[in-house]
Amino acid sequence: MNGVWALTRLEILRVFRNRRVLFFSVLYPTLLFVVIGGSAKGEIGGIPVRNYYMVAMALFGALGAALMNNAQKIAQERTDGWIKQLKLTTLPGNGYVVAKIASAAMVTLPAIVVVFVVGGLMGVHLHAAVWLEATVIIWITSFAFTALGIAIGYALPQDSVQLVAMITYFVMAILGGLWFTLGSGALADVGKALPSYAARDYVMNRVTGLNGNATDLVVIALWVVATIVFAGYVYQRDAKIDE
Repeated sequence: MNGVWALTRLEILRVFRNRRVLFFSVLYPTLLFVVIGGSAKGEIGGIPVRNYYMVAMALFGALGAALMNNAQKIAQERTDGWIKQLKLTTLPGNGYVVAKIASAAMVTLPAIVVVFVVGGLMGVHLHAAVWLEATVIIWITSFAFTALGIAIGYALPQDSVQLVAMITYFVMAILGGLWFTLGSGALADVGKALPSYAARDYVMNRVTGLNGNATDLVVIALWVVATIVFAGYVYQRDAKIDE
């Protein structure tokens, strides 16, 4: 257990020392929100544009911080031989996955909070409980993206990781309705099965004063559990290959 905590602290320090990661994870989605929702008027699907893109960009930032950073970082660590060094230690098999999820959580939380703070300053008024609930739901959803990034980083050849992670990133964003509503049809049906769609739909309902959809919470929970299990499996499989 001490090894897991030590690695977790190291991962967190590495993340916060990386200015590029902090910019694209925290500042970039905030800037997008300000540009898109700052002066926009009207509604999207019956939701004020500012409210819609505040939620969407908070989720977009969390998605990118969790998925892209982990996939690319793991690919680099495999190239540098860092993973092989860890496998020579007493670190338990799931310790690496736990450390990655914990360090990513420390970045995704600011990515969400900063967008929400800016949204509040720009005139989005919500009850404190709704702000908190929206933050927690998006944050928990980011765990699925983190685990998915870990799985991609281990499951694919190193030169394919960035491309696949990028495609996954934009597919999750588009089918999650983070740029525009999907309406009805095949794309919407596919989107409803994704954690990005479920988180956006649930939080958007709460932001507009409606009750959250319990089905969305089930989808999020299933994705979080399934992706963490899958990431652990891929890591263990990679460890056996190297033996």
